[in-house]
Amino acid sequence: METPLLLLATSLAAGFIGAMMGVGGGIVVVPVLVSVLHVPLRLAIGASMVGVVATSSAAAAVYVRDRLSNLRLGILASLVSVVGALAGVLVGRVSGGRVVTGVFAAVLVLAALAMLRRHRDRAVSPGSGGFLERSLSLAGRYEDRATGETVRYGVRHVHLGLLAMLGAGLVSGLLGIGGGIFQVPVMDAVMGMPIKAATATSNFILGITAAAGATAYFAMGEVHPLVAGSVTIGVFFGSLLGARVMLRVRDSRLRNAFVVLLLVLAATMAVRAATGEGGDG
Repeated sequence: METPLLLLATSLAAGFIGAMMGVGGGIVVVPVLVSVLHVPLRLAIGASMVGVVATSSAAAAVYVRDRLSNLRLGILASLVSVVGALAGVLVGRVSGGRVVTGVFAAVLVLAALAMLRRHRDRAVSPGSGGFLERSLSLAGRYEDRATGETVRYGVRHVHLGLLAMLGAGLVSGLLGIGGGIFQVPVMDAVMGMPIKAATATSNFILGITAAAGATAYFAMGEVHPLVAGSVTIGVFFGSLLGARVMLRVRDSRLRNAFVVLLLVLAATMAVRAATGEGGDG
């Protein structure tokens, strides 16, 4: 397959997966750009950051319309994630590409383990959170198209969740993959949100966080217009489809296949780190 077609197909798949699972699309884009197309790691991360903005923009429009996104929590978490993303950009700047690639592989394994552990919803009843959660009115509701039910939920452990969001932002800025691989499990397992609300809110947060990181990479001259532009077009249209599909299916049907994908990508990046092929190029 010609390189432009491969890049387009990869970007479409990345946008679809990113929007559906709330993880951005960089977990697909960066390994393919680096391992298959031999794009230098930092240019791949810069293109991915721009692509994550496109993923979030397309998906958020659908999720906000259907009231799946918890906007109050999203705005609050975005403020913390942006700080982490900018710190991640700086850390990535002084770290060697081989180190970044190795961290990337480890993060993908952690993401796979988190996906395996998220085997059921653990929603919190509205009004059952602490003082902070109640005072910020973080409880939400949405219509689940897959079941036809109205889902009402509360939010708990906001302080722990925000601390984790700081780490998610750091990962986003460092690896260009979007912090959703941490954000969704944190909102699900720690903060007690239904998985669909967590996914939709993560997409909202990702756009703001990635915009800060993409601006930093652009300022450093590490956003190649051709690569970033191609990625953005693909992930945008893939995200539109992924967001619409997510509204009508259950997350559990996608989880096992996604875990396999994460582990395959982790193995690929780990090999590159071990052999020294994950350099800056």
